[in-house]
Amino acid sequence: MRLLPRRASLSIGGWCVTTAISARNLRKTYPGQPPVHALGGIDLDILDNEFFTLLGPSGCGKTTILRLIAGFEHPTSGTLEMFGTSLLDAPPHKRQINTVFQNYALFPHMTVAQNIGFGLEMLGRPRAEINAAVEEMMALVQMTQMADRQTSQISGGQQQRVALARALAPKPKVLLLDEPLSALDFKLRKAMQLELKRLQTETGITFIFVTHDQEEALTMSDRIAVMSDGAIRQIGGPRDIYDHPSDRFVADFIGDTNFLSAETVSADGTTIRLSSGKEITVSGAPVQGKVSLAVRPEYARLTTEEAGLLSGTLGEVVYFGTDTHFHVALDDGTAFVLRQQNGPDVTVAFATGDRVGVHFPPATAQVLRD
Repeated sequence: MRLLPRRASLSIGGWCVTTAISARNLRKTYPGQPPVHALGGIDLDILDNEFFTLLGPSGCGKTTILRLIAGFEHPTSGTLEMFGTSLLDAPPHKRQINTVFQNYALFPHMTVAQNIGFGLEMLGRPRAEINAAVEEMMALVQMTQMADRQTSQISGGQQQRVALARALAPKPKVLLLDEPLSALDFKLRKAMQLELKRLQTETGITFIFVTHDQEEALTMSDRIAVMSDGAIRQIGGPRDIYDHPSDRFVADFIGDTNFLSAETVSADGTTIRLSSGKEITVSGAPVQGKVSLAVRPEYARLTTEEAGLLSGTLGEVVYFGTDTHFHVALDDGTAFVLRQQNGPDVTVAFATGDRVGVHFPPATAQVLRD
């Protein structure tokens, strides 16, 4: 079976965009006693030329989606399409999809150039085409000077570039990346995040990236799907998911969050009473009665006890170089963390044991179901 892609389109925000991968009611159940429901019937649209990230804790189903797209697993039910053509009957080598794995899977006895050209050789491409593609990919990942080195003689970061170049050389329609940065040290991982985004932008290929690292997802992604227990909890841009989480799980999983107990006191849900008794105006609560308020540490500041929306006792003050974290024990027993950016003109006006107030702009607080 030869796939002949036709362009499937989707309207988002009034714009007509091309859909690269589309799933409807996609389920995957592994037999057992009891059976394991890895995916519980998801709907998903991933756009052409998009850096899309599947984010969630271990066992949430994100790698299962990747394996279904690659053809390494078959769904229990549902539909899965690439550019409008079903993938369900297509074997992996017919899908115009490549995968970069966690361990890179390079051939240590081959040179960098030979590794990059290996996939093209397996496809039977002419030698001139292979040589041209290898040169292009080495330049793209900035490895031209390493062409004759064996991959066992280069660093982890360089090996990852070779793995990317090898996967990109056949010019796939979609590139799958299964936590490819997890083995790198912190500084190299940060550098490669920017490198991956650059490669996606320059090639125009749809990247589908799997990670449990929220910072990776926020740094690189055009859109993120946050997953839990085989379900997609929220899909959106990094800022939208960070500032407007759909539920408590997303708010807690993405970044650091303070959760406050509160209750609605107006019929339209726009007036919230905090545990201190003070009231704030918000955009509206999803339910009446008791709710949770999510407040990011960087949106709150310390003030005097009288001026704060909440009050408590300052505990640990932790210096992190770029910022300082203040741990406050609120009067209702809730632990609250504030984050203050450090700078030459920034001073700390409070010390451990002081009575303090906590203030935050009401518009930055997200009202969630309790």
